[in-house]
Amino acid sequence: MRSFAHGCGLLLSLFIYTSIAHSQLIEWNDTIPSSLTVFQQDPQQLASLALDNIVIFAQPSTQITLPTKKDHPKQNVQFVSAAVVLPVSTQDLAKVLTDYSHYVGLFPTIKSAKVEEASANVSRVKYKVQIPTPIPVLNFNENVTMQHQLGKNSLASLMIDSPVPYSMGKFEWFSLGPQKTLLTLTQWSDLNQIKGFVLGKILSTIPDVKLGAPVASNVFILESLQQKWKKPQIKVLNIHQLPSPQLSPAQVQKISQISRNTGYPVSFIQPICSVPYPHGTEPMRFTTSYQYYPQTPQQLQKWLHPDSFQTLFPRQIKKVELSSMSTHVEDASFRVTVGLGIINIPFNFKMRFEQPDVGQSDFTATGGDLRFVKGSMQTLAQPSGSLFKMTSAAKIDAKAPFLLRAMRSLPYHDILPAASGNTIFSLKIKEKMK
Repeated sequence: MRSFAHGCGLLLSLFIYTSIAHSQLIEWNDTIPSSLTVFQQDPQQLASLALDNIVIFAQPSTQITLPTKKDHPKQNVQFVSAAVVLPVSTQDLAKVLTDYSHYVGLFPTIKSAKVEEASANVSRVKYKVQIPTPIPVLNFNENVTMQHQLGKNSLASLMIDSPVPYSMGKFEWFSLGPQKTLLTLTQWSDLNQIKGFVLGKILSTIPDVKLGAPVASNVFILESLQQKWKKPQIKVLNIHQLPSPQLSPAQVQKISQISRNTGYPVSFIQPICSVPYPHGTEPMRFTTSYQYYPQTPQQLQKWLHPDSFQTLFPRQIKKVELSSMSTHVEDASFRVTVGLGIINIPFNFKMRFEQPDVGQSDFTATGGDLRFVKGSMQTLAQPSGSLFKMTSAAKIDAKAPFLLRAMRSLPYHDILPAASGNTIFSLKIKEKMK
């Protein structure tokens, strides 16, 4: 279900971020693919796609060597990349990214940073990561050790010690002109081997969260850096209006190609929008995702209807009640239970779905535990196959039930659920369409 997919990635993204983040320096040759691999090594092409958004996309599978893994150090993995254009010079950006002690205050969850050893362009840094919540059993308080390696225009990081034992990532920066830089981040984490108790319990009981965690982690990091240099720009929406990335036909074709070759959606985390409601306006952050499928739009149309969501999330959605308001309008009530292995959390979501045509479904919250959810799903025909376009935003308000309201204490709770939720929803459809 959309609302469940929105919520399950929020806390996990903060956990996974700690994994890219005792002992001697490790000899390591950086084999992380460049973010520009799928853009013919052209930073301007990627920057033109990103514009004012954070854009997320995957890389083709590649083989890596993990020096921290004694058994089977070589394995095939898939990295996920993110990109944002920042109003800062490459020199000033590099200074911030290599000033590890000042990660405190830059990234909300890092409380201390200590350089334990450094030699030339390599540093080992120990971070204290804290994620307090009003639910003590979900609190996170860990030491995380990372090895950073500075390159010509990159900073690669190898996880040495954290609840996620095997992880690596790389920042890259490319000058687009004076005071304008393309910053990218490419990451991978092995979420099937977890040391932390809380994180392990969540991933074992809700394995679907693994699908959205890479996106949420990348967004968490780039949003922190974006907020340092960018002033918020608010787009005012009209009633029933949703934001959408401004893409040329060539860019849509490029997105379709990337998603087709990687099997992963291409997502845009858009700037703040002011959304009209009867009581006034609400600031919300929308994510738009494009996932390629080899099927025709007609074959994908069933996923536009709320009665199909239980097929995607049978373990969480316990009951769906539908009520037809008119030929093209349907109300849906979802009873959801999320078991974290530690606690079981029941939710009730009420949504209205409107279909302006057979290839589109617009949805909005009408009550229940989440009052501010809006979005749309569309099937877009391609020369071969289809693109499934999904735009959504989810915001937890101050009147939500306690267990949901507790998530408001976490950083970027208005961004990460939709960013990871879109990906989870798209990849669950992919699983069912095989």
